[in-house]
Amino acid sequence: MLEMEIKIAEYCGFCYGVKRAVEMAEKAAADRINGATLGPLIHNPQFIAELEAKGIACKDDLDQFTAGETVIFRSHGVGPEVYEKAEAKQLNIIDATCPNVRMAQKKAFQAAQDGYLPIIVGEKNHPEVKSIKKWAGENAIVVEYLKDISEVPQKDKYAVIIQTTFELQKFEEILAALQNEREGEYRVERTICLATSQRQNATMKLAGEVDAFIVIGGRNSANTRHLYELVASKCPKAYHIETAAELEQEMFRDCIKIGITAGASTPDRLIKEAIVAMENMDFESLLAQSEEVNVYPGKIVEATVIQLDKDGVYVDFGYMREGIVTYPEWSLTETAEELMATIKVGDKVEVKVIPGTSKDDFVRMSKIKAERDAAWKNVAELAEGEKRAATVKVIRIIKNKAKNIVGLAVAVEGVEGFMPASHVELKRVEDFTGYVGQELEAEIIEVDLEKKRIVVSRRDLLKAEKEAKAKAWKEAKEARIAAAKEARAAAEEAAYASVEEGTTVPGKVVKIAEFGLFVEVGAGLVGLVHNTELSWNRNAKAEDVAAVGDEVEVFIKKIDRENKRVALSIKATQEDPWKVEAGKLNIGDIVEVQVLRFLPFGAIVKISDKVEGLVHISEIAEERIAKADDVLEAGQIVKAQVLKMDLEGKKIGLSIVKAAQAAEQAEYSSYLNGSEGLTQDLSEQLQ
Repeated sequence: MLEMEIKIAEYCGFCYGVKRAVEMAEKAAADRINGATLGPLIHNPQFIAELEAKGIACKDDLDQFTAGETVIFRSHGVGPEVYEKAEAKQLNIIDATCPNVRMAQKKAFQAAQDGYLPIIVGEKNHPEVKSIKKWAGENAIVVEYLKDISEVPQKDKYAVIIQTTFELQKFEEILAALQNEREGEYRVERTICLATSQRQNATMKLAGEVDAFIVIGGRNSANTRHLYELVASKCPKAYHIETAAELEQEMFRDCIKIGITAGASTPDRLIKEAIVAMENMDFESLLAQSEEVNVYPGKIVEATVIQLDKDGVYVDFGYMREGIVTYPEWSLTETAEELMATIKVGDKVEVKVIPGTSKDDFVRMSKIKAERDAAWKNVAELAEGEKRAATVKVIRIIKNKAKNIVGLAVAVEGVEGFMPASHVELKRVEDFTGYVGQELEAEIIEVDLEKKRIVVSRRDLLKAEKEAKAKAWKEAKEARIAAAKEARAAAEEAAYASVEEGTTVPGKVVKIAEFGLFVEVGAGLVGLVHNTELSWNRNAKAEDVAAVGDEVEVFIKKIDRENKRVALSIKATQEDPWKVEAGKLNIGDIVEVQVLRFLPFGAIVKISDKVEGLVHISEIAEERIAKADDVLEAGQIVKAQVLKMDLEGKKIGLSIVKAAQAAEQAEYSSYLNGSEGLTQDLSEQLQ
């Protein structure tokens, strides 16, 4: 005879913080203090009623207390202003705040003091979250769902604190999305208490081993609700009750193994009452019908098709009742008409027993779920930190109870997997509709065969693709730059080869600068005509000599290939006006000059507007003089004789003394010539 087996989760019932608060309140009751709790001490209506019966009532506001009374702060904690008001009202305080909650309050307060924006991940209306927010300051933000992230302002630094009883998986999803959408420095305080994570892990492990699961605890208890949500996601028959009175025999039809867990605020007494109630049920009558084949939800059996109609496919699997597989449970892709045309009576098929019964009391079965279970046998484990590539097909969009999109259901390696919303693209996606039906390249990042959970992601692939594109673009850019550089170098080399130092070539003015003209003398080869090489006129300016675009003749003075410089000259292509003027002079010529300035060794004189010369001090006067200005004055006009000329060196030496001597000689010669004529005339007359 089969017997019901009741399994209790390894961690359930009172946690340390709740147990501590209960003991403090019960001691206060035993000591007959005059006081009450501020709000429900814990989230369990049965215990609150028992505590009130012992003399410790529950008051909702400090204004209901009078001076001298005792106020018991509940395990969820209160804000700093409540402590101040209680002291101002002269109340005695028993602080039953859970140490884990107190730690979360301190971390939130310190984060605000350190300049971080406190972000509390938890239920907005939960008293614990409200107390943490009070300690975190007026700028703190509470994020309960993914959609709440849009309310988080852009800051440089964030501190993330988790409600101690929040579901860890939801927290991780919210944290990942938050870090993706709000860049900055993060201080993450994982303040979920150890008892909560142990309770959740133990519950999920047990949920995969039983046919039905009972979660005991107050319906206003957040951690109990989270436990129920976890169980319901894995065990088809999951029930949330507050007391054993809610248990019904029908809950356990076709079930052999029953799991039990309880929230952190659930007294052991309520757990024991539920166990006793289940043990006293007429379980044998529920099992009598299924002794032959041991039918229970989740069992996979081989069945034979015996009939088809509009409702589905009827099968025989050796049980007192036949099974029915509805067409949606037979195939996801084919219609009922298509299936009725292909399925034949006598076909063998593996099907899985699923919860519930049809209107004709047939055992509900699923071919799809049996195939999925079989497919899971082919899914390989994934070592921690590893991942593997996979092509996935998007099946549908997944939403949570608040109707927020949390991700996509995808077909991967023959099973259904989950792609978190934050792992679909690198940026936030507002509308996922277009992804349904698409095949995407992704990576498997998590495999839990026990929980039949597989998580896929595109983030690293997209990052790698983005980096590859950026690298390819950078390499292409560098290649273009290198090619252009080579082309310029080749053109420059050709240009250098086309010119030669000491030659005059045509050029085109491409730029006018303060210090000269830039002239292109070959394809891509630009040289500089410095201001000193623009003209023989020292006062000439670049803009006066030529304009951009003008064609000019330039003389190539020097080519410096190492430093990429070409020195040009326009002046060198022109005749030196000094040489032209000086070339008109001959040695021995007597010219009028103007004294310009004095030097220690002579005087500089102007021969013409373009030509100057030097009269050495020894050539200024017959007698020896100490300084030129002892004899001459600036501006004085004198005659000087050209003694020597150096046209290349642009030097002309003159002599005032020689000019004077030449004048005297000329005068003397003239005198002599005149005397000879006079003598001849007298001689002729005398004859």
